[in-house]
Amino acid sequence: MRRGLLLGACLGALTVSAAARADLTLTAAGTADGFTLSTFVSGYNFGSNYGPLAQGILPNGDVITGSVGDGKIYVFSDTDNQTLGSALSATPYSYATSNPNYAMATAGGQVYGAQLFGGAYESFSSTGAHTIISGLSTTDYLGMYGDPVNGHIISSSTAGIIDINPVNGTYRVINASYAGADGVTISPDGKTVYVEYGGNIVGLDYSTGAVVATYSGNGHSPDGTGVISGGQFNGDIIVNDNDGTVGLIDTKTGTETIIATGGSRGDFVSPDTSNGTLFLSQYGSVDRLSCGTDCSIGSTGGGGGGTGVPEPGTLGLFAAGLAALFVRRGRRGLAS
Repeated sequence: MRRGLLLGACLGALTVSAAARADLTLTAAGTADGFTLSTFVSGYNFGSNYGPLAQGILPNGDVITGSVGDGKIYVFSDTDNQTLGSALSATPYSYATSNPNYAMATAGGQVYGAQLFGGAYESFSSTGAHTIISGLSTTDYLGMYGDPVNGHIISSSTAGIIDINPVNGTYRVINASYAGADGVTISPDGKTVYVEYGGNIVGLDYSTGAVVATYSGNGHSPDGTGVISGGQFNGDIIVNDNDGTVGLIDTKTGTETIIATGGSRGDFVSPDTSNGTLFLSQYGSVDRLSCGTDCSIGSTGGGGGGTGVPEPGTLGLFAAGLAALFVRRGRRGLAS
């Protein structure tokens, strides 16, 4: 969780070295279940400061992301195996909070964001320019996620977990008791909001805010989350963990399978709404997770490489992914 990760002394005390990058790698279970993993952008080497955290998909299909390590908003094309030098643009931004990492979300085809620990909610243009959403009387605290059903923003704010209508600048409090929550996401049907709280994943009813489920984080320090839509893992939760692992929570049984290990430190996740993959932030890179061609993660878009051309970094894994489909050891057998 990022609640103790302030700039200055706190960040300087971190023991993870961005220069010694760890590579997130699928486990045997993750491969057998049909997941693929590639690198979107690497090369964030800022000592004890983070590079990326969250991403958004701009209307033209490009990817926008903030980098607190050098204080810039980057825009990249939506292709894999890039470095900072590949950026289409890099626009400096001013730190406004004690933890000026940017949370970001794609909602209704527009990218929104806010600096953590009290930042104003903003909308982003394709150039990296950002404008404050007028009328909002609360500020962001940690993560946010775009609702694929109604184009709203679900956010961990200083008022609790809230539902923001970014068009008119109004919001509704879903649950005021989880103001310090992290890892915000919402199920593709829009009925359940999931947050990380106290080292567990908690499900909240979108309409009433009532707690409807709690899943153990199993000591992995869970953080960013995304929900799978379609396929045999429909409704299950992907969890990006601080300990460098990625988990898959079966929401029917509550069990978790570790599908990737070896990462540096997992944090936010962001859905690529153009192709159904999920960006996983690590300490010095952004990786991309795909659940296959029959599903998507965190959005209602196409699965795997999308409905169009697969991402370059995914092409090399495509044949292996097809082979894994024939030997997949699904924990539920055939989906009904």
